[in-house]
Order: sequence, then structure tokens, then C-alpha cells
Amino acid sequence: MLPRGRRDTNQNTVVKADNMEETILIALISALGVKEVWNIIKKKIDISAKKEDNQIDRLTEKISSLEVKIDELIQENMNLKVKLAKMEERILLTAKNRVKK
Repeated sequence: MLPRGRRDTNQNTVVKADNMEETILIALISALGVKEVWNIIKKKIDISAKKEDNQIDRLTEKISSLEVKIDELIQENMNLKVKLAKMEERILLTAKNRVKK
């Protein structure tokens, strides 16, 4: 507990900040009217929602392109396995032919 006549400075600044925000809000409402303040707030909400939608769309496109790339790499991997098997078969045949001679 603080001695009488002293105030906690952190608590005092928080109260001042709340009072300042409240005073500014009251001044804006008085000057512009409730409808205009609501329109400003609504625009901010719409802009942030639009940014989130754009980000979601961008990430969806990125995921789709990565899925296509994965499919291409899987196909390339299978083709390389077939090619490797054919090369191993040729090496074995060559080795057999050399042993016979």
C-alpha cells in the first residue's frame, strides 16, 4: 500500500491514456457524428478482412502450384527408376557377355 498522497505512476498513466482515448473518441463522435465514425470503423474492418481474403487466396494458389510440382516430381522419379532398371539390365548383360568370352 502506498502512503497517503502518493500515486502509482503506472496506474496513473494508464488512467490518463484511457481518458485521452475516450476524450478523442468523444471529440470525433461530436465532430463527425455517430454514423460517420461507424463508417470509418466499418471501412477499417472491411480493409482488414479483404487483406485476409487476399492472403488466403494467395496461399491457396501456392498450395495448388506445389501440389502440381509434387505430381511432376513423382512422375519424374518413376521415369528415372525405369531408366535405372534398364541401365542395370544392360550392365548385367554386358557383364555376362564378357565373362563368356
